[in-house]
Amino acid sequence: MPVCFVIMGFGLKTDLASGRLLNLDKSYKNIIKPAVAAAGYDCVRADEIQHSGVIDVPMYEMLFSADLVVADLSTSNLNAVFELGVRHALKPRATIVMAESKFVIPFDANHIVVHPQYEHLGPDIGFDEAIRAQKELTGLINALKGKVAVDSPVYTVLPDLRGPTRAPATRMGAAAPAVQLEAPEDSYAAKLKTAREAMDAGAFDFARKILQNIYMEQTAPGADGKPKAARPGIVQQLALATYKAGEERARTDGREQALAGYAEAQKLLRQLDVETTTDPETLGLWAAVHKRLAEIPTASPDQRKRDLTEAIRAAERGFIIRRDHYNGANLAYLLNVRASLSSGDDKIADNVLAARVRREVAAIATRGLEALPAKPSADGDTALREEKYWLAATRAEALIALGDKSGERLMKEALASAPAAWMAQSTKSQLDRLLKLLAAAGP
Repeated sequence: MPVCFVIMGFGLKTDLASGRLLNLDKSYKNIIKPAVAAAGYDCVRADEIQHSGVIDVPMYEMLFSADLVVADLSTSNLNAVFELGVRHALKPRATIVMAESKFVIPFDANHIVVHPQYEHLGPDIGFDEAIRAQKELTGLINALKGKVAVDSPVYTVLPDLRGPTRAPATRMGAAAPAVQLEAPEDSYAAKLKTAREAMDAGAFDFARKILQNIYMEQTAPGADGKPKAARPGIVQQLALATYKAGEERARTDGREQALAGYAEAQKLLRQLDVETTTDPETLGLWAAVHKRLAEIPTASPDQRKRDLTEAIRAAERGFIIRRDHYNGANLAYLLNVRASLSSGDDKIADNVLAARVRREVAAIATRGLEALPAKPSADGDTALREEKYWLAATRAEALIALGDKSGERLMKEALASAPAAWMAQSTKSQLDRLLKLLAAAGP
């Protein structure tokens, strides 16, 4: 059976052009994979390749040898753009470029056809839209079969160019490495799924070990002997699991374990250029770590203010970029904390700004909940349930802090729907601290 290799990002990604959160795994699972299978191809994404050693080897193998390549450029993922460029250089035809409807191709590449396009509803894709896009993609693939039309801009502009060929394995001295598809027990996707499930269950140290192994694989030295950069999503997930695991160990082994977790999480996040990044997930994690450092009771007042300033700076930047409930709720809380350590006009200003941010957060969360499907799909739809929970919990927290009487009822409903116990506990702890701050601030 012919093989289709899919180029795209993995998991939840922020589209920096619009600030929206897109679940690219939903694009793959609900549109691309069933559409490709319906056209008679084996469909594989990089995270489904079983491999030993560096992932680049089987990835380049697939870019060269795949009968068809489908590239989803949603969120302008740099890895996907690079891999598409490699494919266009290697093969004159049999490459399809697609994207979410709000993707805008750069001006100097606007001659490349981006089709089909599909629409995300928040992080998810509606059932009707998924079916429509599936049919469109299947039809496009079937229309390409047996045709010799060139779709690579490289071979279009240079019509006399001839595609590369490979020397026989016997002349190269070794056989080409075999690529095994669909090996879920060893694949990147399976490992990442296990790590996420472990974090949902509160087993952060176990998740940290899995993510650390993935991180080590991704940063293994390449052919030039230099370590490579891990995928940002892995760095983010590892940082989260690391500081959460440290907090868990601190309950039995002392506060030093939490401090060590925060320090390691900071070290990881610095790889993502926290000083200049526009990625809201990175900024949110950076703010969360410094918020926790600012809450350590043994820290000096000056150190607490320094950590608070760093946390506010990151949360404010993330909120400006994305206008999301997560960074907004953190920003409002941090402003209240700083107000509790201040006096006079500084205290008043921070509390007033916190209230303004919360009103915006409540509106954002309400719009987000209205945009989500009413119920998760039959497969459990973990990402959708988590997104729905955080939207509901954040809205309820904002309303409670603003004195809205509906807030307490909405918080009870949100906590009852928490997909994981640690999520509900995190929300309760945050709310308890917030209420104490507001009570101390007075009317």
